[in-house]
Amino acid sequence: MTGTSPASLVPRDRGPTCLQLVERKTNTMYAFVHIDKTAGSTMTAILRRCFGTRHCDIRLPLIKRNDDGIDHRAIVDATDLRRVQRIYRNLRGISGHNVKAYSDLHTACPNIAFFTVLRDPASRFRSHFKNRAECHSMEGFYRWTENDVFHNWQTKMIAGEPSAQKAIDLLSTRFQFVAFTERFDEGLVLLGLWLREPDYRPEYRRVNQLSEKRRPRDIARGKCDLSYLDSDAVRSRIQDVNSEDQRVYDFVKNVVYPKQLAAFPGDLSAEVRDLERRNQALMTWNESARSRLVRNYVYKPLLHCRAI
Repeated sequence: MTGTSPASLVPRDRGPTCLQLVERKTNTMYAFVHIDKTAGSTMTAILRRCFGTRHCDIRLPLIKRNDDGIDHRAIVDATDLRRVQRIYRNLRGISGHNVKAYSDLHTACPNIAFFTVLRDPASRFRSHFKNRAECHSMEGFYRWTENDVFHNWQTKMIAGEPSAQKAIDLLSTRFQFVAFTERFDEGLVLLGLWLREPDYRPEYRRVNQLSEKRRPRDIARGKCDLSYLDSDAVRSRIQDVNSEDQRVYDFVKNVVYPKQLAAFPGDLSAEVRDLERRNQALMTWNESARSRLVRNYVYKPLLHCRAI
């Protein structure tokens, strides 16, 4: 929302603030809230690679999937987490679209701490449209914007409803870290300070890139003239349907992220440049075979047959 001041975005109830990175406890379980089209798949791949069987891409049990939708409205709860812990005995963290900070996960793990990655709302909205829409004409775009399911997506993924204030309250009390897609490498360096894990390695290769997809709708999209997405009318429409997302994004940009930057004790720019160099030289980047085995041949089948 243009012109919104940081002072107007303060949370109503700060509670036990989660922005003091230096006080991070190593026994905290991280919970990554994966928001669509924010580089969340790449972040999840990093967590898999670093932590192996100490990380779980937590999934909804079958009984809950009928209640889920494209908006990931179903919630992974404490019972689901306890089931996961029967398989992942040394669990360090979880990730997923259905991981919600407003859930009761803290009753299964009192030290659970949430983090996420946000993206400029207009850029994320356009990317979501390109990735998921079946029709990419101008008419298809306006049909997409008429569906309120896609409005203020990031706010709803954080708060469960299109309320920027509720999202800000949760970001101030239950989240301990927030990164930006636009500053992804910098965020990964800062994440290392928060995690305080010797196994953390932020090197990565981007995954789930739209440019690499070859589904029928991707081929059709490639034949469309998408220049209308840069028109003033379309920009205005995107802003209108993401006003709550913009408030949340501005709050993190103006209040949360500066505190994370200030808590970093070293030369952040040098660390980011070093990560960029390591990424360029990266030869192999694979999740462990054991981690893939447990996820695909133990955890998922047990969920499918309702054994957990």
